[in-house]
Amino acid sequence: MSATYYIGVDGSGPSRAALRWGVRRAAERNADVVLVNTVDDEWGLVGRDAAADAERQAKDLLIEESARVTALHSGVTLTTRIVHGGTAWALATLPSPEDLLIVGTHKTGFLRGRVLGSRSVQIASAARCSVAIVPDTTLDSRHDVVVGVDGTDGALSAVRLGAQEAARLDQDLLLVYAPPGSPRSESSRSDPVEDRSPQAARMLQDAATEAATMASRITVRRRVAHRDPAEALLDASFDAALLILGVSTRHGENTLIGSVTHDVLMNINVPVLIARGLPTTSDTTSLASSASA
Repeated sequence: MSATYYIGVDGSGPSRAALRWGVRRAAERNADVVLVNTVDDEWGLVGRDAAADAERQAKDLLIEESARVTALHSGVTLTTRIVHGGTAWALATLPSPEDLLIVGTHKTGFLRGRVLGSRSVQIASAARCSVAIVPDTTLDSRHDVVVGVDGTDGALSAVRLGAQEAARLDQDLLLVYAPPGSPRSESSRSDPVEDRSPQAARMLQDAATEAATMASRITVRRRVAHRDPAEALLDASFDAALLILGVSTRHGENTLIGSVTHDVLMNINVPVLIARGLPTTSDTTSLASSASA
């Protein structure tokens, strides 16, 4: 069963950037699309008339955004949903684990720490499925797919998905590793890395091998960046089409996003896909078929 793409819409610029990104991707993958608008009724305390008015506005918005989808790709199978409650929680809990949730975000200043100061961060933390966060910025003429590698099980999912995306886009795949405790600096170091860090070299080689298993025809590049991990990832993906990050798991369950992903989302400059779970067998088969065509 293929994933369904859930796209959060509210009529804002970031929302429509997410809509364009998600619908284009859904059309390429023949995925169904669900447009979702949330009505926050403040625990039922806003009053009956206000609640009814909010419901009408939500329906009107979904009609308008549905017309945008049809104008972008008329062949996409489309439905709409109105959900009630806090926006972040309502959106995050709606899709199934195998689906993709897509939301837009305003660019913000760089913040450190674990304070959940952005709605996109809240959604990414609470979701059970993979989440795409799309900034309201120009996405034309971007190239390559960047994947953060850190040796965790979540990074494996990100590498596999990154190989799929690089093959789909016919772009290079760049694997980036920033060793823990790296000093902050303006420079980064690229291959060869063996003479500086055998552990980093092995980690990146293993990741490159895994990527080649998923998509043998893509070009895989590797980089060790001796600087703050979030800054290294943002720098490497400045002109990229997509940045993919993993989420570590414990006992088979998804955990909250890490501090690096948090900081990336708070200074986002590229669509970020947060990968939860491993690509399915059907995904792998589809990729192999396209690569051999």
